[in-house]
Amino acid sequence: MNATTPIIEFKTVSKNFGGVQALRQVSFAVPRGEIHALVGENGAGKSTLIRICGGG
Repeated sequence: MNATTPIIEFKTVSKNFGGVQALRQVSFAVPRGEIHALVGENGAGKSTLIRICGGG
């Protein structure tokens, strides 16, 4: 790995719960050595994205 390789990356992630779309084509990358935060309103999909990251 080099310094430009992200330590985590999502490409066009989508998730539905029944008829409710929780995530729509989310793309997100964190390069090595950087710190990022997920912020947003309740129900924005922050926890859903982190659960997907963890394999759930």
